[in-house]
Amino acid sequence: MKTIKSILLGSLFALTSTVNAHDYKVGELHIEHPWSKQVPPTSQVAAAFFNVVSHSNKGDELLSATSPIAGKTELHTHFHENGMMKMREVEKIDIPAHGSQALKPGGYHIMFFKLNEVPKLGEKFPLTLTFKHAGTIDLEVTVEEATYVPEGMKEEKMDHSQH
Repeated sequence: MKTIKSILLGSLFALTSTVNAHDYKVGELHIEHPWSKQVPPTSQVAAAFFNVVSHSNKGDELLSATSPIAGKTELHTHFHENGMMKMREVEKIDIPAHGSQALKPGGYHIMFFKLNEVPKLGEKFPLTLTFKHAGTIDLEVTVEEATYVPEGMKEEKMDHSQH
C-alpha cells in the first residue's frame, strides 16, 4: 500500500512539475506558455508568443529579448495598412499593473531574424527577456505546430516582406 501511495504521489508531482514547467516568474511577473510556430527548415525568421501577467501595483515594460538561435531579436507589433497586416519594431511593450499583456499572432510578439538554427517541432530553445523593473528572466520557448493557436488567440495574415 505504501508503494502505491509513493507511486501515485510521485506521478502527481511529475505531472504538476510538467504542467508548471512552461510558466515562469520574475519579480511580480508571471510568463505563461512561451511558444513559437514551427517554420520551414530553410526559414530565416521565427516568432515567439506568450502572456505576461502582472501581480504588481506598478506597471512594467518589456525592454528587450535575446536568443542564441537568432542573429537579431526584436520586439514587434502588427498594424493594419492598406488592408494588409504589417509588422514593425517597437522600443518596449507595456505590462499594466495588475493586468496582462498577450504576445500573440496578430499582436505584439518577439521576432527572430537571421536564424542560426531552425528549431524543430516539439523542441525548445532559450529566450532571455529583460524588463524595466522585474529584471531579466531566462525561459524556454516550445515549438508548436504552425496551426497551433492557444485558446482566445486569433491569427491574421502578415507581411514579412519589409525584412
